[in-house]
Amino acid sequence: MFQMPHIAVLACTALLTFLACRRAGRAPQKAVERWLRIGAVAALLFDPAYWLWEVSRFGRMDPATSLPLYLCSLFWLLLPPAVFARRNWLGQMAASAVCTVGLLGGVFGLVFNIYLNRYPFLSFVPVRSLLYHMLMVLVPAVMWSSGWYRPRREDRYRCFVPVAALVGVCLVLNRLFGWDYCYTAGGVGTPLEKLSGVLPGGLFLLVLYGGLLGLIQLLFYRRIPENGNEETDCAEDGENTQKSF
Repeated sequence: MFQMPHIAVLACTALLTFLACRRAGRAPQKAVERWLRIGAVAALLFDPAYWLWEVSRFGRMDPATSLPLYLCSLFWLLLPPAVFARRNWLGQMAASAVCTVGLLGGVFGLVFNIYLNRYPFLSFVPVRSLLYHMLMVLVPAVMWSSGWYRPRREDRYRCFVPVAALVGVCLVLNRLFGWDYCYTAGGVGTPLEKLSGVLPGGLFLLVLYGGLLGLIQLLFYRRIPENGNEETDCAEDGENTQKSF
């Protein structure tokens, strides 16, 4: 990590994000929706690509590392409903998670990409990971800057419902098999391993996810416009979308 190619990727991501936000802020909603649909389809391809690579190289998939049970997996799992079901509660919940947990996961995944310590930079695993996390940054940035995602008061905690559900599943699998999905075994091989080494398991998870929820409140939900109830917001959103068409 933090060699010149890695730093170049970080700089490139920052530049692309700035340009994408600037363009999205001026683009009609129809164009933004088209970009997001392309992003939603593209996001679905990254895990199958890894599974094919893993099978071709090792002859099998490793259930301890290959299942879509990482925090970053929420991005590709939730982006389709966030884009295609945006008018109902599921779409709003998915969008709130993508635009908060997803965005933070993309940033942390780019900056602290552990695969860069294990594989050559120009090899399948790190390139795939970096591109995926770049997409995790770009898509939520476009959703925010275009006004496509409009936060509501209940999003403060609704965005964390998918995280809680995923961690619950991972805790069961950790209990049964010792797997480290969602850092339930202490984040072995990641920078979080140092923190889990000095805290009991339950306290480590409480600090980790409590801190994540607090960071989300600080960065994204300090100011939520008082713009009525959910049904009114949806109606206004539909009117604005029709006008932009």
